[in-house]
Amino acid sequence: MTLNILQAKSVLDGFLGSSIGHNSGEASYQCPFCNHYKKKLQVNLLTQKWHCWVCNAKGQTITSLLRKSNAPYEYVKKAKDLYGDYVPQSGTTNTNDITSLPEGYKPLYIKQNTPSYKNALHYVMSERGLTPIDILRYQVGYCEDGPYKGMIIIPSYDSNNGLNYYVGRSYYRSAIKHKNPAVSKDVVGFENQINWKEPIVLVEGAFDAVAVKRNAIPLFGKKILPMLRGKILTEKVKQIYIALDADAFADSVKELEYFLNNGIEVYMVSMPGKDPSDVGYKDMVSVIANSKKVDFLDLIKFKMLL
Repeated sequence: MTLNILQAKSVLDGFLGSSIGHNSGEASYQCPFCNHYKKKLQVNLLTQKWHCWVCNAKGQTITSLLRKSNAPYEYVKKAKDLYGDYVPQSGTTNTNDITSLPEGYKPLYIKQNTPSYKNALHYVMSERGLTPIDILRYQVGYCEDGPYKGMIIIPSYDSNNGLNYYVGRSYYRSAIKHKNPAVSKDVVGFENQINWKEPIVLVEGAFDAVAVKRNAIPLFGKKILPMLRGKILTEKVKQIYIALDADAFADSVKELEYFLNNGIEVYMVSMPGKDPSDVGYKDMVSVIANSKKVDFLDLIKFKMLL
């Protein structure tokens, strides 16, 4: 069965009113439980999961949302008819069920005399510019064997120091440069390193975040997913620096508009044709410091360039 997202959205729109659309089949509505004046009820029309970032009401299905909000039966029936036994088709799980680092993971801060260790250490320090403090702080490791053999492993931990994701990057010349676990990327990268009271920097990859060092969150891609977006709002972040690659300009503009609409100061970091990990920490400090604060007039200009 293929789910018609537009039909699913029309069912919710009919009962909850107009929505704000987001990436990845998501929509935000005014919450029927707390009636917050802003549209803080976020619904994933693919996975059916819903969550209000104000009152924390949440659930696993569209029908449960409609039932709990006392929607007329006709809306509940339409939702049941639409979803039925629908299962999202994707290469990842819908929930983040990662529980351990990959088989063969070894921390780089524990010295070994093997060629693999020496090559891995050379890669992260000489080619990626990491320091011993970076290696220890981010628990950077490597694998000599197993499915991630020949790869650097950079773990990500949540606010309770629980593993929520990791990335693999080959430290040899290989056809497979990147390898990530088949779980959702809808997490807050490096959350245990973040001070939400200070400005945050959004970057694409884990190496980029390590290069920026201070309050940098990797997206593990080019888009800000629901969990991070919600966290930014609930933590009342005041300033955001967006440091994505030039090829992610369109995504940056979308996020810029979303944050401006929520009263957050946004700075677009003009990358000099390189990733933050290529630019390096010292130069990134200068690049970020010279970033321009953007407003709605800038937003209009950016949109004209799309």
